Amino acid sequence: MNDTYDALSETLGGRYLIERELGRGGMGTVYLARDRRLDRSVALKVLPPEFAVVPELRQRFLRETRLAAGFSHPNIVPVFAIEEADDVLAFAMGFVEGESLASRVAREGPLSRRDAVRLLQDVGYALAYAHGRGVVHRDIKPDNIMIERATGRALVMDFGIARAITPVADTPGLTRVGEVVGTPEYMSPEQAAGESVDGRADLYSLGLVAWFALSGRTAVTGESTQRILVKQLTESIPPLASVRTDLPRALSDAVDRCCAKEADDRFANAEALVEALDAAQLSTPEIPVAIRLLAPELSDVTSRALLSIVLLAVGVVSIHNTSNGNYFALGVVFAAMAFVAALAASREMRRLRRLGYSVAELQRLLRMTLTERDEERARRAADVVQLAKRRRRVMIAAALLVWQGSVLVVMGYNVGPDRGIKLSGTPSTVAFFATLLGTALAIAIMLTSPFKRTITERLFNAVWLSAAGRFIVSVMTGRDNGQLAAVPITAARMASGATIAPVPATGIGRDAGTALATLAAEVSALRERVEALESRPADRAHVAS
Repeated sequence: MNDTYDALSETLGGRYLIERELGRGGMGTVYLARDRRLDRSVALKVLPPEFAVVPELRQRFLRETRLAAGFSHPNIVPVFAIEEADDVLAFAMGFVEGESLASRVAREGPLSRRDAVRLLQDVGYALAYAHGRGVVHRDIKPDNIMIERATGRALVMDFGIARAITPVADTPGLTRVGEVVGTPEYMSPEQAAGESVDGRADLYSLGLVAWFALSGRTAVTGESTQRILVKQLTESIPPLASVRTDLPRALSDAVDRCCAKEADDRFANAEALVEALDAAQLSTPEIPVAIRLLAPELSDVTSRALLSIVLLAVGVVSIHNTSNGNYFALGVVFAAMAFVAALAASREMRRLRRLGYSVAELQRLLRMTLTERDEERARRAADVVQLAKRRRRVMIAAALLVWQGSVLVVMGYNVGPDRGIKLSGTPSTVAFFATLLGTALAIAIMLTSPFKRTITERLFNAVWLSAAGRFIVSVMTGRDNGQLAAVPITAARMASGATIAPVPATGIGRDAGTALATLAAEVSALRERVEALESRPADRAHVAS
């Protein structure tokens, strides 16, 4: 590796400062480098040496890389430059701050429904763009899809490059030798048969990528390249619903259709796939940040209020029986904390009401935050690795509970005159409390599941998302008695000098007539302003000059 690094630095050091290796595979090695001329980070992909010494491969690679370099799309990693020397063939592409889809799934497990839909849409848009320009990728796979860390956007790498790849290695997961070009685990049947392909071959590969992303495992595997290719030609892909039961049927059907063996049974093109996802309304609307911050505040109000009620009730009984007011005092403290939290949440909800959110809209968005968590739990439940870990934890906790419960029972026989457990010395005291703590932890592990709603979430749903919650929010924020919603001050209205009057707060998306009337007024004001400008000769002369 050091020899390769030194040779690369010597050959390309005048243009690039090679910083570190990012990854390697059958298509070559990728380095993080600094473009000295433009002072920007790039991903420098150095292809295997055999490309540089075979004239046919070299020319084909250069031709198709130049074609891909002409792409300009937000879901395609751009190619900036081609670098060639006697023994080096490389290209510089945009550096994506993030990780590949393969790394993401290995780190976090299967994608959620929402993330998978976005992945399909982003890659679908990229494929539609490339296919429209006559380029078929032919090597769509998890390693060639990058997930940008800041935005979650999916970007496709190596457009047009796969056609030129024929490395000599025969390693699973890499592009192989011969007429068959691509990655067998994600290769379409027509590709595996060495036939001519079109954009539908990329859709088949995308379907297998989605199958992998949603299940956490590869759909088609085998002991050798030949066995995998035979499976691609002869065996149907298992329905996605058979390994991920929580997904909407429309999403499972879309992935299964992409994985059809016959090209005619797939979507006609990438646009059709994206349109099918849009028509099924699988894309979950974004939840405003204010709502995401409000949800835990309301959960705090609920838990503190419930705890204060319990402590106050216990305190009343304690005062009546033993004249001990400790529990009651503690209940008062938690009641004060609940009141302060309720005041903060009330102020935030009133602010949202002034911005135009109705009570029903607030409840709908708050319910979406809970649904989002449910989807994440369902994603975890579909991960066989996490399921196995959960079973092991429960079994260990159960064994620990039996053991420590037995110890506590034995200790219970050693009681004093006051019927309390008799602890003689420091060792027995430490052992008792350690056993008690271990028992509590074992019970907590068995009762708390990463695949089910927590008690706090159940309370949140029962209190704030019910009819009673609608009433509570109305009381806390006030009804729609002349409250005004903020109306965006558009450039058109400012230019026209129109008077900006607030509109009643009827909720986002609730009063479509008012929204359309406001939009029509803004368009009309803009039209009048444009006509006024066009009617002034001096202005026309100025523009002409």
